[in-house]
Amino acid sequence: MTGQNNKPIPDWETLTFSLTETDFMYRSLGNTGRDPVWDEGAYIPFEDIMISPAAALMSYGVGVFEGLKAQRTTGGKILLFRPDANGRRMQNSAERLMMPPFPTEQFVESCAELVRRNEHFVPPPEYGSLYLRPMQHAIEPQLGLGPCSQFATHIFCSPVGSYFRGGSPRGVRLKVLEQGRVAPGGTGSAKSMGNYAGAIWVAQQWKDQGFDDVLYLDAHHLKYLTETSGSNPFVLLRSGVLVTPPLDSQILPGITRDSTLRIARELLNLDVEERALSIQEVIEDGVEMFCTGTAWTLLSVRELVYNDQVKQLETEDLRGKLLKVLRDIQTGDREDPFDWIREV
Repeated sequence: MTGQNNKPIPDWETLTFSLTETDFMYRSLGNTGRDPVWDEGAYIPFEDIMISPAAALMSYGVGVFEGLKAQRTTGGKILLFRPDANGRRMQNSAERLMMPPFPTEQFVESCAELVRRNEHFVPPPEYGSLYLRPMQHAIEPQLGLGPCSQFATHIFCSPVGSYFRGGSPRGVRLKVLEQGRVAPGGTGSAKSMGNYAGAIWVAQQWKDQGFDDVLYLDAHHLKYLTETSGSNPFVLLRSGVLVTPPLDSQILPGITRDSTLRIARELLNLDVEERALSIQEVIEDGVEMFCTGTAWTLLSVRELVYNDQVKQLETEDLRGKLLKVLRDIQTGDREDPFDWIREV
């Protein structure tokens, strides 16, 4: 089936961050009653999946997912960015929900082969990327709540443009909320499907009032930064120190977050701290702010609104420098000193 071209190619000029069905997806089935747990999987046409209404995914949300991108270079190559890191994170997320980890090597090769089979859906370099969405979930029919033994891993992909297409080039506007995104000790450090469902209603209220997203404070003290709906914040202070909140049970360990930290420390020789960062410190001492994520990449924050305080952030110089290095590595325009790139 390799090379079939059944689905239409989108107009690259109008590409947004939305679903375009491609020709193929990947499926592997897992069962803890056998060795190895996971079969080798198969590349099948993009189609609906059959699942029992009693599957643990449907009632209890026993599922996790990932997001990563393939990028076409100006020289015609197609590159995956840190797929091994996404594979390891999906393993950690799965184990938090008592699912057997999907092998990282199989994860990486499945992503690469899926891109090959959907190669014509990878946009030209100036128009976007091919977004991959791996998912693992419990498919065992189960009425009671407890560990499962039957699972599926699916990976599909879609060409995407900018997450905030048409938005302000000067960055996003965030509403700061005195509430946690997730409960301490819960599944916040896992990319669990259920973490995101409850945030839709919260964010939409403020999007309707002109904000681009919300920024959650920590659930313990309601004063320290954690995350937006789906990105990690960074703040440059007047002292020249770049600060991001430390990882804990309320914060997802972002791949782009980790990449930004390594670039800042090892390539740009910046003073970087991972520590608790209060919203008041940001308002009083912050000079630049940006958020990181696979979909967001590095996106500047132009305004924070916290109760009756409005914080304007006028510069995005550091974000620009960090983004250029990251993008140059992702697109093969700069040497990759970290062994992050996998050529498809």
